[in-house]
Amino acid sequence: MPHSIPRRGSRRTVYRALWKRLAAGLLDLLGTIAVRLVTLGRGLKPDPEILGDPRNILVVRLDHIGDVLFARPSLAALRAAYPRARITALVSSVGRELLAADENVDEVMAWDAPWFARRQAPRRGPGRGAILSQIRSRRFDLSLDLRGDFRHHVLLALAGVKTRVGYGITGGAWLLHVPLRLRVGVHEVERDLDVVRALGQAAAATGYAPISLTPEEQAFGKKSWSGSGCRVAVHPTAGDPRKCWPPERFAGICRQLADQGCEVILVGTKADRDRAEKIAGLSGSPLKVLTGQTTLRQLAGLLSEADLLLGNDSGPAHLALTQGVPAIMIWSETNTAEEWGPWGKSAEGVVIRHPGRPEAEPETLAAARRLLGRSGRAPEGVNPQA
Repeated sequence: MPHSIPRRGSRRTVYRALWKRLAAGLLDLLGTIAVRLVTLGRGLKPDPEILGDPRNILVVRLDHIGDVLFARPSLAALRAAYPRARITALVSSVGRELLAADENVDEVMAWDAPWFARRQAPRRGPGRGAILSQIRSRRFDLSLDLRGDFRHHVLLALAGVKTRVGYGITGGAWLLHVPLRLRVGVHEVERDLDVVRALGQAAAATGYAPISLTPEEQAFGKKSWSGSGCRVAVHPTAGDPRKCWPPERFAGICRQLADQGCEVILVGTKADRDRAEKIAGLSGSPLKVLTGQTTLRQLAGLLSEADLLLGNDSGPAHLALTQGVPAIMIWSETNTAEEWGPWGKSAEGVVIRHPGRPEAEPETLAAARRLLGRSGRAPEGVNPQA
């Protein structure tokens, strides 16, 4: 039987504004009435045979780098629960890079949904009609939408997926055969796993599983670093500008780490190049700027050879943790670290909260020295045993 999430400690909607809650509630009421009329009062009921033994599963996670990385334990749980099933992931073009060699996925479909577009990730690939046709042609018997987006529910319903499971938190629960409430105060990885648990499956994960890299990607990572000292990658940007620590703060940390003998490499997309150059100039130190010069998988190779990632609350920090590299995340409070920060027993991540806090810079430097001190290439003046 499907696993249900209790009302206590969970949320039916993510909307906080009263008018949005009322609008979503009215739409859901009208949708529920329509479904009841069409189904002669039965509503949408899951097919027990499909829940028990699905053969063709679609997992939808169309948002950003960290979100796709958080979804990987759910893909592993699905593979363990249904070893004979064909599992397809519908993700963005960036997500396709992350899942390119994932052993738990049989096929990766890529679609850059316009509602998740960011300035550094222009739309490309199929349009709405084309992706709808692609989904319909594959005849999925089960879909899991891990985000809980009304637009995804409409897409999957129009595509004729037989049993649809997910969160109705933005509206559209009436389009789902198994609608879920969202647990609050728990990590997004666990909430993704709740969607798998809704199928009646035990789903648990304890840490990050590294992304498998090709020999060429591993070689790129090794040759990116030239020195034998401690290696620090810095990602000073984020998809949401509100998450970005000022360049002057990053420059100060980079300067002090470089003065202690660390090799510091700035990374990011082409859109981040000006900010990276500004930080390098302000630091007055010989920082290496590779911003805009790597693919996402090459970045994973580079991070795999680092001793530390310093960055904002953004995808590359989670990518570093995925590859087993400690990360310091400068947190902006646009969301909660308990739900979106480092996750799992194997994640050696430190969260530094920065809004208006002058002590954030010395706290960041102290955390960097502590984490680097545990590596085999501790910076000058740092006791490796500390």
